[in-house]
Formats: sequence, C-alpha cells, structure tokens
Amino acid sequence: MRTPILATALAAVVALLAGAAAAPADAGAATVRVYFLQGETFSPVTRDEPAGATIVSATIAALLDGPSKRERKDGYGTSIPDGTTLLSGRVNTARQRVQLHFDAHFADDPDDPAGQDDLSLYGARLAQVVYTATGLTGLKQVNVAVEGRRTLKLTRDDFDPTHFSEPVTPKATGPAPTDVRSVQAALIRLTYLPADAATGAFDYRTQQAILAFQAWEGLGRDGIVGPQTAARLATAPAPVPVGRGAGRRVEIHRARGVVLLIDAGTVVRAIHTSTGQGGDDPDLGTPPGSFRVYRKEVRSWSVPFKTWLPFAAYWDRGWALHGYPDVPAAPASHGCARLPLPEAPVVFAFVSIGTPVRVF
Repeated sequence: MRTPILATALAAVVALLAGAAAAPADAGAATVRVYFLQGETFSPVTRDEPAGATIVSATIAALLDGPSKRERKDGYGTSIPDGTTLLSGRVNTARQRVQLHFDAHFADDPDDPAGQDDLSLYGARLAQVVYTATGLTGLKQVNVAVEGRRTLKLTRDDFDPTHFSEPVTPKATGPAPTDVRSVQAALIRLTYLPADAATGAFDYRTQQAILAFQAWEGLGRDGIVGPQTAARLATAPAPVPVGRGAGRRVEIHRARGVVLLIDAGTVVRAIHTSTGQGGDDPDLGTPPGSFRVYRKEVRSWSVPFKTWLPFAAYWDRGWALHGYPDVPAAPASHGCARLPLPEAPVVFAFVSIGTPVRVF
C-alpha cells in the first residue's frame, strides 16, 4: 500500500512524463525500500528520499551508492559494481512499467568480459534493481537498458523458484585412481568420507573428498590422485580443529576450502567447500567470525541469485551451509559455504539450532 507522500510523488512523475507542468515538489520526504544483500538473500533497508518527480531516480541512485559504512559493518552488501551510473529513469504508467538506463559499468563481469546479455551475466544486481523499482512504484515490469547491450524486460516473476529446476549431483571428471577402494578407505580413515562411501566406484563424492584432502594438506587441488596425493594419503593424520569446546560445532576454513564437523573436540567429518568470492567483504564475500545456526531449511530459495540452496543451515542472516552442484577448488560462491550435494544432508543432520559455527 502506497503512502500518501509516495502517491503524490508518483503523480508528479506521471505529470512530468505527460508533458504537463509538474507541481512543486512536496517539501516532505518519502520512506522507500532499497534492496541490498546479506549473504545470498535480500535484506532491504529504508531511505528517506525527497518526495517529487525525481524520486525514482533518487531511489535507484541510493541503491547504486550501496550500503552505508554502518550498514556494511552490519553485514549489508551489494552485487552492483562500483561506479555504476543511472543515465535515466522514467515511469510509464500507461504501459505499467519502469524504464531504467544504466551505463556500461552495470554489466561489468571480471569472469566474462565479453558478456552474454542474459540474466546470468548480471546476477543479483538485476534482482536488486527490479525489487527496488517495483516496490517503489507498484508497477510490475522494469525495463533495464545497459549501454551496449539489449534491453531486458523483467518482473519479479523472473526470480520465482517455479521457473528453476532442482540441482543434480554431477559426475566425477578426470582419471580415476588406480585402486579406488584403497583411496576411499584412506579417505574414510581420515574423515573425508563416511564409511558407507566405500563403493569401489570413482564418483563425485569421492572426487570432492580428494579435493578436501588436498586442500587441507596444502596440495594442488585437482581432484586427481597423483604421486604426491597418494603418498600423503598413506601418512597424513586426520584434520585437527582450531578451537576447543564440548558438544557439536562447525569450523569453516575459507582459505583451505574445508568444513569441519566437530563433536566433543574430535573431527568426525571434513568436507570440501567453496566460500564467497568477495573474501571478508559482505559484497559476495563470507565474513569471518563466530556465529550459531539459527535457521534450517530443507529447500531454501535464493531470490537474488535465482538458485535452490538444498539442506541450508543458516549461521548468520543470509549466509548458510548448503548443497550446490558446483563446488570448485577456489572461492566462487556469492557468500555462502557451498557443499557437495551428497554431503549437504550430512551437515544438515549434524547441526541443530544453536550449533556454534566459526568462520576462519
């Protein structure tokens, strides 16, 4: 439901676009919602913008400015690149849409400089714009134009989970070990695999366990049991946690790419992970600290990143341990700690509401 001030401001926008003389701007301010991120979920904040014909442009400009220093300390982040500029913003009530034109910085993607002109290129930044603009105006469609790229016509429905399938466990890639069973036996002894994983088949779960072992031991992470990995498997000890304490707890070692499940001071499982590509920063990063699991969801949905997060255990706002089909040998997530899909139910069952989680 729109506030009277916001309704007045939008009426002024409509009058301006229709060519009529706009009434003087309301001396008051409209309270608007700007959609930022915390981990891989939305976390809107309020802003007071001058009510008037420029309220749409002012609100989007506030979004582009990003979280304040205080908000960043509280874990708010954004996926919109620094330096992005709104070139124009219009409200077309006749066609029930908002038209926004950004400069080329909006589409900056260091991993894909050429760009693909689709939703995957822009990631959550499109969702931030669409939710902010539609919440402000009450209109359904947002046309997002970026210099040098085609215009995207979006609604909130484009970020609805019904359009996306559940993730599927991939197959192992690369050469299998010469003796798979002996490798699995060593990984089980060292807690990188559970006892029931001794199948004799080189599957994805085994390859992810090899990656976790290589990561913890400081070896090159390629998921292949070469001479160095084979030699270390025969002599390495099981992982030892950094912290101490009774009961169950979790340690997330970002640099090593390993999650430790600890019970009564002993590591019961070591699992490969990929954390946020943004490092300590809340902008797509995984900030360090001590937390506790506060929410669990078997089927969690990330609106801004348009992806399922199966068996999600949230330890801080939008940051969670969750299953994902792609757990590479480097930080690549949008903030959460990705887990191999076969291991996600294990972690989910291990933790309870209140289980301590420490991120290193």
